[in-house]
Amino acid sequence: MASAPDTTSRPPDHEVFRRDGFRCVYCGFDGRTFESWTFLQVDHFVPRSLGGGDDLDNLKTSCIICNQMKGAKTWPTVELAKVEIAAWRAQMREYWQQHVEPLLPGR
Repeated sequence: MASAPDTTSRPPDHEVFRRDGFRCVYCGFDGRTFESWTFLQVDHFVPRSLGGGDDLDNLKTSCIICNQMKGAKTWPTVELAKVEIAAWRAQMREYWQQHVEPLLPGR
């Protein structure tokens, strides 16, 4: 039987969320209601696969979408990550406007 990973040194998710104001550090998504809070995750800014640890400075509040887009990529600063993620989100919005929105009823 495999042992469970040691999570005793990792701060609880709610501490990361509190520090970041319950907002995604990459896009500003507001997770301060129950419905929106369910879309928040804790991201390892420097991914564990690249040696990032569970220290509070490396843990960031992220919405599900930004965390998926970021994946195991890394940047020197959160500010640079925000710029690139914002560009990806803009591409997603353009795709949605061109290909998805016209398919919605009443459009």
